[in-house]
Amino acid sequence: MGKHTVLHLLRVIIEMAVFTLLTWLFVDYGMTVPSLAAKLAKVQLLPAAMAFAMTVFIIWLIVTLVFGRIYCSTVCPLGAFQDIMARLPRLGRRVGSRWHYHYSPALTGLRFVSLFIVVLSIVLGISAVTMLLDPFSIYGRFASDILKPLWGYILNVWNDMNSLPQVKITVASVLGLVIATVTMLVVGALAFKNGRTFCNTVCPVGTTLSFISRYSVFRIDIDTDKCIQCRKCEHRCKASCIDMESHVVDTSRCVVCFDCLSDCPNDAIRYTFNRHQLSIPLMQRVKDPVAGSTAGMDIDRRRFITVGAIAAASPLIVKGAKVAGKVAVATASRLHRNLVPVAPPGARTRREFLDRCTGCGLCVDRCPQKVLKVSLDEYGLLRALHPVMDYDASWCVYDCTLCSNLCPTNALSPLTISEKHLSRVGLACVDIDLCISYSEGVSCGACSRRCPTGAISMVSSVTSGHGPHPSIDASKCVGCGSCQYVCPARPKAIKVGGID
Repeated sequence: MGKHTVLHLLRVIIEMAVFTLLTWLFVDYGMTVPSLAAKLAKVQLLPAAMAFAMTVFIIWLIVTLVFGRIYCSTVCPLGAFQDIMARLPRLGRRVGSRWHYHYSPALTGLRFVSLFIVVLSIVLGISAVTMLLDPFSIYGRFASDILKPLWGYILNVWNDMNSLPQVKITVASVLGLVIATVTMLVVGALAFKNGRTFCNTVCPVGTTLSFISRYSVFRIDIDTDKCIQCRKCEHRCKASCIDMESHVVDTSRCVVCFDCLSDCPNDAIRYTFNRHQLSIPLMQRVKDPVAGSTAGMDIDRRRFITVGAIAAASPLIVKGAKVAGKVAVATASRLHRNLVPVAPPGARTRREFLDRCTGCGLCVDRCPQKVLKVSLDEYGLLRALHPVMDYDASWCVYDCTLCSNLCPTNALSPLTISEKHLSRVGLACVDIDLCISYSEGVSCGACSRRCPTGAISMVSSVTSGHGPHPSIDASKCVGCGSCQYVCPARPKAIKVGGID
């Protein structure tokens, strides 16, 4: 087994291990996922950038500068999905040339436009765009909305039972299922036919890393003295970045999968820091190959420094734009019709939560109490498919901090149990005319008995002629929703509204 085969095998093992753990994180019903899976979710590039996790972001830039885009071929779950789909029609790759890859020029304009739209949408707070193009969120919705129900059905059939939680069908859940299905069909079809087309055309993560990978220390290089023009490497390259006419590998698009290395019969293509003399990375224009070589290198250095500085500072720029454009958000009214939706625990402000959340669905999927659901128009249609509390369906467990500690974008700050007890996500309010204790004189008090903080007490007025009614101590209420969930009145006499 040659060293190139070992590299390829090691890369595949890492990719499949990460892919399995992240898939397990979304589809498991038993809450038995190892902590490593949650940590892998937090090192995804775009969620890390949205969380302003500068350490993770800069580490990935450094790794890309040294080794190329290995993030795309090892850690990205959507990249692994594309590799699986691309491999299916090529299992018997010697049957003909129909499924061979061929070099295609880079669609640089489309890549830059896509990245610009994503950055602009983050600045303007239009998170629906980020949600649709972030590779981790795309795969997360696919795993939550499609793979998890399918896995649950298999478990039920296998065990001949029907004990798994039933999914509540809502307009938002149907919309999420449609978006997940259509997105994965498009990405899967592109991968089935052309390999990593999505990664090298519209993916914001791939485009961001391409700025750095073109200057990577280690890269795929072709030794023209050994090359026999068999084109096996070109036919194997799923990034379509090997130009055999010029013997050039476009390192901005290369995902460092090492597939091409094991196919070369003459060891003419290598992963190395030494570049062959005739190889011209990125097919850059050189006015004078001899006299102008030094000037070209100086230009490349300046470009690299500029691009690197922009890439490293981009999260701070976006954060500054958010702070500058921050607007006031309406707080909860005591009138039920004006109550605003309740965000999950750990949200610092509603605006920051909505700006950072990419709608990956991880918190909704892993919520043990199933109080979280995907939104439709609660936050506005441009914020659809973000997590929102549904207290008619369940309540937030007082000692649970799972969603805030899983969030990969830091839209929800990690909370300890003691911090969760002091973290207010909403405020209960009562319409006493709907309360059956007050209006009908029935002894209820379910909300008071269920409140974990003792914020609800039943009070009565001897002159009113009515029964006792709930009274809310706003200093104690944390908005857990237990009171709303257990209220027997229809419509609910007590509801929880969001606060900012």
